[in-house]
Amino acid sequence: MQDDDCDNLVDCDDPDCNGDPLCPIARKDPTLIKFGPAGLDLLRGHATLDMAPVDINAVTTGVLLSNPHGVIYRGVLSPGDLTPGPSGAIFRFRNTDARRGGGIASLKIKQRRDGTGYTFSFAAYADLSAATDPRMHLQFYIGGTPRPFITIDTPWTRTGNGWRAPKDH
Repeated sequence: MQDDDCDNLVDCDDPDCNGDPLCPIARKDPTLIKFGPAGLDLLRGHATLDMAPVDINAVTTGVLLSNPHGVIYRGVLSPGDLTPGPSGAIFRFRNTDARRGGGIASLKIKQRRDGTGYTFSFAAYADLSAATDPRMHLQFYIGGTPRPFITIDTPWTRTGNGWRAPKDH
């Protein structure tokens, strides 16, 4: 989640890395931005990440929204922030104060039954007023992967109260 070469582009959103086979695509990525009246806007997304199993409770997880002008939102959870469910296949995080003060409000990671990856869904609140360019990308981070997963390279669509990302299916 760092701009390594000072060009305002981070990780897989940087053309120096984009298309790198180590930057896998986050599949089925319905994502939206809903602008709020009080300066705290909603960012909600979902993706399927094809990857080998990791110990979710022991790694850093996060999301990063950016456009060609730089980072719009960055949210990170530390190891241990996610609570495992009874089956051990679902991990959740909830922060009820995020709606008033910003940050990740909810994050859920569910391991697929066949063990070939995870579904990753989240909701976060932040000032997203920098979301003015339709060329946005969302990157999903699960510690232990060499590169984050990135959404498809297709412009977002402006809605009456925000933005909607294109689906890949």
